[in-house]
Amino acid sequence: MKERKNGLFSVMSRIEGMSNQFTKTDWKIVQYMKENMQEFVSCSAQDLATQIGVSDASVIRFAQKVGFSGLNEFRYILQSELERENTIINQNSYTSLMHDYNTLTETLFKFTKPEYVDLLRKKMLKARRIFIAGVDSNKNIVELAVHKFMFLGLDVRAITTYDTLKLFANLATKDDLFIVITLSGARQLLADALGRIVQNDSYLVVISNYERSLCSAYADLTFLIPKTNLLENHDTITREIFILMLFDIIFLNVLKEDEASYEAFQKIAPFSRENQKDNDSY
Repeated sequence: MKERKNGLFSVMSRIEGMSNQFTKTDWKIVQYMKENMQEFVSCSAQDLATQIGVSDASVIRFAQKVGFSGLNEFRYILQSELERENTIINQNSYTSLMHDYNTLTETLFKFTKPEYVDLLRKKMLKARRIFIAGVDSNKNIVELAVHKFMFLGLDVRAITTYDTLKLFANLATKDDLFIVITLSGARQLLADALGRIVQNDSYLVVISNYERSLCSAYADLTFLIPKTNLLENHDTITREIFILMLFDIIFLNVLKEDEASYEAFQKIAPFSRENQKDNDSY
């Protein structure tokens, strides 16, 4: 197999491959980026707009057009690629994969605002019922997340089909909280169910790759998962890992900040660890 280049391979290849979709404004941004890469990754949207001679909205739209949630994610990936190009030479495939995982992990923690996690904890503790929903490839994630939060004594329920989601969306109340996983955020069927949840005054949290999408438009709170498609090992990386990482962050926050949840976990944790030992012995 022909060896692929390191560095800006994935980002620049994506940009070159989309060249027929660019406007004159887009081309001005591309040209500036190629000639002033360090300035591009360090300046604000407003400063870039002034230097390039376009609007700051045009800069942000360009970042979204080439596959990022916004300018911050675009610059962060570019900066990571630059650092790799300058510091890693002749890396093997495992090192490259580790670098991509590190990049995504750092991006996830950067995207996950502490104040959002705190707010979600408070909403979860006040909710009468918590529904974690995800269909298709997200079913296993939902089951793992529900099992995890049940250890905290919360009433958490899994939704893994559209029919079930539609049912509970219609029965939702203001005391319910829904956490919905939809990375693309583009399914009309899902959006219709979320609209019903909002109409019933339930609190809605969306986990997505996109801050602005058909589904995230209904959300009270949106958590972003970094996209993998522009990384060198995008066809190898398991995206679901980063959704589970986000649930770990939320779980830790509840465990550390709520005494009742901590006590509930302490009662069940020894039993859980003992079961794990039994499973490991087979």
